[in-house]
Amino acid sequence: MWSDRLPEVKRRRMARRLQSVLPAPAPGARGAVTPLRTGPAKEPTPEQVAEELRSEPGFVWLDGWPDGHRFFTRPLAVLTVRGGRSVVEGPGGRATFRCGGFDLLEAVFEAWGGPSRGLLVGYLGYELGAEIEAWPPESGAQVDDLGLPDLHLALYDSALCHDENGWRLESTDAWRTDLAVEMESRLAAARKREVSEPLPGRLATGPVTGRPSDRAFREGVERSIQAIRAGRIYQVNLCRRLEAPLPEDRIWPLWQRLRKASPADHGVFLDLGPDCGQGRAILSISPELFLSVREGAVETRPIKGTRPRGATAKEDRALARELTESAKDRAELAMIVDVARNDLGRVCATGSVEVTRHAELVTLPTLHHTISTVRGRLRPEDVKTPVRLLRAAFPPASITGAPKIQATWVAGAEEETRRGPAMGALGWISLGGDLELSVAIRTAAVAQGKIAYHAGCGITFDSDPELELEETKVKARAFLTALGAAEL
Repeated sequence: MWSDRLPEVKRRRMARRLQSVLPAPAPGARGAVTPLRTGPAKEPTPEQVAEELRSEPGFVWLDGWPDGHRFFTRPLAVLTVRGGRSVVEGPGGRATFRCGGFDLLEAVFEAWGGPSRGLLVGYLGYELGAEIEAWPPESGAQVDDLGLPDLHLALYDSALCHDENGWRLESTDAWRTDLAVEMESRLAAARKREVSEPLPGRLATGPVTGRPSDRAFREGVERSIQAIRAGRIYQVNLCRRLEAPLPEDRIWPLWQRLRKASPADHGVFLDLGPDCGQGRAILSISPELFLSVREGAVETRPIKGTRPRGATAKEDRALARELTESAKDRAELAMIVDVARNDLGRVCATGSVEVTRHAELVTLPTLHHTISTVRGRLRPEDVKTPVRLLRAAFPPASITGAPKIQATWVAGAEEETRRGPAMGALGWISLGGDLELSVAIRTAAVAQGKIAYHAGCGITFDSDPELELEETKVKARAFLTALGAAEL
């Protein structure tokens, strides 16, 4: 159940083991925001800093987030979870636990909680939802050819940040001090960097294939509609996966091309490090906020409803108007908003959950969407640790359906492959309790020499299988443009 917690004795025992990997934060540790000097020369761009830092272990670029760009390298500890086995590595060695990701996070906050500038950065994969509720048995037969963790989070004590006011270092002295001097030297080095131009032409070294096939996806949509008509669910999100061979040296050029094709509110480049000599990474251009927490104030912004951009200004306006006037799309969004309200209501103060905006039009470079905003305030006992909130709200409502648990069963029976990091959550979790996580839509995972990109759509009572298939293709347009290849 979502409300389950580790017994206190076990949680404290795990925390002591974690503190053998990385000591507890120094007593009286403080956070700091330090403006960084870049000298008389022109300050480096985020792209130049990315070129300077991207070969460092644990490189992460949070690109275009509400508070600007954030860069992370050289984590203090790395947490991974797969199949109920958790591994934590740090300066004191390695600890393993037979537990899931949410239980591990409970122990992490017991061991290291407090420093607000200490950030866990990475992803919570979609299949982590199996820890919260009974997972559909069909999901056990899904292909897992990427072999990525269900959870990957790295702990950083500093972030190199940039916005319209320039460069700054956000850090905590909980484990290390005097980080600003090193960061200023890295900025100075970045000024001399030339930003490499993306490779021209096709990046994939083989065909782009869809799983399931177009025909099989349409048949899956039809079966989902029958499940809705039978009263099992009201709505379900179904995904197709596009995949292609991609060599390691083309991962970064693909990221450069993706962020140009579709600049995102919550872009993420996450280097997972090599495995068996092959590079692994997550590339996300998500426009959707899953959860934001600031001092107990919670916000989620689900997206539903999609139209492509028009070829002319007149056609573009007509498509946007068609979306905002669509009864089907408004109903789809309303159902998901209701699920989000219920999720937040589990952990928020009574009466604090409200829909502050509904069905607003959002226009992106390749798409129109409608979006709503739901807000609440956490109960006092949940302000310092967001784990109960994560349990209550994960996986995100917009990529599951309504009711959420039953919808995951229907989707699990139709999708051929695990979603993995896609359709989960990406971003950061502060050891002080705040967080910001995107919904991992428009997200590609690279592993085992291939790239996999999931595109989904919401199926309702009056869905048309052909139109739903077309929606997945529209959502994959920026990815295929960046890849320089078309689906077979």
